[in-house]
Amino acid sequence: MPSFKVASLDALDPEQAWAPWQPSEAQPWTLKWAGHLYRRATFGASWSDLQDAVRLGPEVTLRRLLEGLPGANQRYPLLQTLGEATASFRDEPRDLGGWWIDVILRGGHPFREKLTLFWHNHFATSFTKVGRAALMFQQNELFRRHALGNFRPMLLDASKDPAMLLWLDSNSNVKGHPNENYAREVMELFSLGVGNYTEKDVQEAARAFTGWHTDYQRFHFGADLHDDGAKTFLGQTGPWNGEDVVRILLERPAAARFLVRKFYTALISEATEPPAPLVEALAHRFRTSDYDIAGLVRTILSSRLFFSEHAYRQRIKSPVEFVLGAVRAVAAQEPSPASLAGWMESMGQQLFVPPNVKGWPGATSWLNTATVLTRNNFARTIAAGEIAPSDPDQRLLSAPSERERRRIELLEARLHSTMKLQPRAAYDDPVMLVEQNDCTAPTRVVAFLVDLMLQGDINATDRERLVASAAEGRPSGESRAARVRELLHAIMVMPEYQLA
Repeated sequence: MPSFKVASLDALDPEQAWAPWQPSEAQPWTLKWAGHLYRRATFGASWSDLQDAVRLGPEVTLRRLLEGLPGANQRYPLLQTLGEATASFRDEPRDLGGWWIDVILRGGHPFREKLTLFWHNHFATSFTKVGRAALMFQQNELFRRHALGNFRPMLLDASKDPAMLLWLDSNSNVKGHPNENYAREVMELFSLGVGNYTEKDVQEAARAFTGWHTDYQRFHFGADLHDDGAKTFLGQTGPWNGEDVVRILLERPAAARFLVRKFYTALISEATEPPAPLVEALAHRFRTSDYDIAGLVRTILSSRLFFSEHAYRQRIKSPVEFVLGAVRAVAAQEPSPASLAGWMESMGQQLFVPPNVKGWPGATSWLNTATVLTRNNFARTIAAGEIAPSDPDQRLLSAPSERERRRIELLEARLHSTMKLQPRAAYDDPVMLVEQNDCTAPTRVVAFLVDLMLQGDINATDRERLVASAAEGRPSGESRAARVRELLHAIMVMPEYQLA
């Protein structure tokens, strides 16, 4: 099969674009495409991840990512218990964010966590207004439970989620005085997109959601506060309630198109706007599958379009991707979730605290003078073999009481015992990796580090500069180890490394 190359998106045949990609002599399955798949479907890869992927091929690798590591579903209940304890003992978003980082790194199912983060940004809800870590944890569990499931029950559960109800003022939505906040956002941001509904639809949907409240722990339906009169919503008339609104929304073709476009941005490219025929072909499949999320992402991540230059490095890494991708590749120590959460926050992304109901805007908004400097500083600290806090006075987890500390220590001990976590020395220290791969000549050292961090994706001029730096002074022993770390830092601040 020839390589999939088309001059422009408008010229693509949608059926060919979304057809499964098969490696060929012209476009073989290599380290380049393995790294591409790991960056998009997860938060980055270790050297062993990349080697396994190249050996197993794209189909088996994607299946493993979709399913998670063996035992991932068995280890998660312990992490879940730790999350519940964190949310109840430490009512603070940084602490809960640190727990989620732990799940991403140790839970064994990074693909599911990547989609959990996608849905967190889609249904953007912030601790700043909800004010209860337990409710944010509960919502996070909702997104994880549905991450690879079906969008229909997810949208209904999100509509009843206590954190969402508080975030969009649903407790003030009552018969005779409807609050339109959730009715508007469920159409504009969660299902249809702007231009696919009217102000009258917002008003009628708000009436349908009256009485959908929370007692600050769970969903509560106030029957006496619900408007059970007839409503005309998106052309359908009846005594609709919130469940009817969700049903009617997902009957609209615009819903599948809207969601496919969001997945296109997340998994294919944020640099281009996909033409309507390309979106419609995938949206039709999504609708007819009754909004099967796993099926949709499998189609995208195995497609000829995904394994093409239209998708390759066409997204800027979010702080979560930048930080955790580096940890997966070259963390020389078991990282402190507190420190990692602090670095992400300094780069502009605090988990559980999106900036507004639209979520993090992403793309070029991630890069400005301050955040680029912070990325540089983080690259320096991780290349040095340490992950120190970005701001020790502000980023560390809040101190628990003695009773809380003891319970959490016991839970973490059970995690280490049950999950058989790697000892600290087994983390992928870059100097150790260079030595293990028998890289002594400057060209070999640079080639290995470029393969590890960029999967070979570097221009000839930059490669020559790195080789010259590696050879300068003929370093040996400790000075050679220091030079390896300097080279790693130089690679991590390159423009290519900022791209997913």
